[in-house]
Amino acid sequence: MSKIDRPGKKLERLIASLERVLDTSGAKIEAPSRRLIDRDTGRPREHDVLIIWDHGHHQMVTAIECRDRSRPVGVPDVEAFAHKCDRTGANGKVIASSTGFRNTARRKADALGIQCMDLTEVDRFDWLLPPALEHFVRKFGPVSIQIHFFPEVPPEAGNILVDSAGNEISKEEFLKSALSSIPYSENPEAIVDKTIPVKVKAEFSGWKMRDKEGRHWDFDFIEIATSYVTKKTVTPFTLHKYSGGGKDYDIASGEFPPTTLPGHIVAMRNEDHSISFHIVPDKVNQPGKK
Repeated sequence: MSKIDRPGKKLERLIASLERVLDTSGAKIEAPSRRLIDRDTGRPREHDVLIIWDHGHHQMVTAIECRDRSRPVGVPDVEAFAHKCDRTGANGKVIASSTGFRNTARRKADALGIQCMDLTEVDRFDWLLPPALEHFVRKFGPVSIQIHFFPEVPPEAGNILVDSAGNEISKEEFLKSALSSIPYSENPEAIVDKTIPVKVKAEFSGWKMRDKEGRHWDFDFIEIATSYVTKKTVTPFTLHKYSGGGKDYDIASGEFPPTTLPGHIVAMRNEDHSISFHIVPDKVNQPGKK
């Protein structure tokens, strides 16, 4: 089992995704988070999730503790988290629990200024009809590229592509742009697991070729020949109520398919009863992380 698939880490990732969807203030949400220095020991300590508001000359930090245990959160858990936040300097304190809170723990949290958030799994929502989301991902084979110059351009025109601002375009960037120019099928279900050959003519406005003397040469278009296979994956939704602080959110979430970067697809019913869908990748490259 990978680290991100462990029960505790899965909850941390999910809570971070939900907070990113709910945020409307432009805060930075980190999970795993940067480490905050303990005022007593001088050693760095990590919180499960951090919400950070940068106000230029200072920052406001809220720490979230994610609890995915077999029992409800108790008073000792609340007191330990409050002490940790006091020593690391977190301004706001939240405990998110998938197994609830004891009544005494809620009272203690209220006394210590800690927000309790309940993440409760439910069976169904009347606003969400499909139980899962289907993904169609294209897997490309070898790619052949042919650049068509205007007739007056000599063969020594060079082999470095630059954009309209004169910035060099890497091989990876070019390949990504080239493949994105290939249109998607209107009926991907019909071509699942089939090899589809394609040849397209792509035009990139303002792009030029630069030679070794630094001169720029215009070209007409780029011809791309390749093939791809469409793979289908299904992401089942898990339904939750995320409640606390006088708010109650209905949220459906599913993991990204394994062929993509880690993250979640989140569907949420908004206060105006509209339904919004969000693609929320994990934020893995945080300050101090490699």
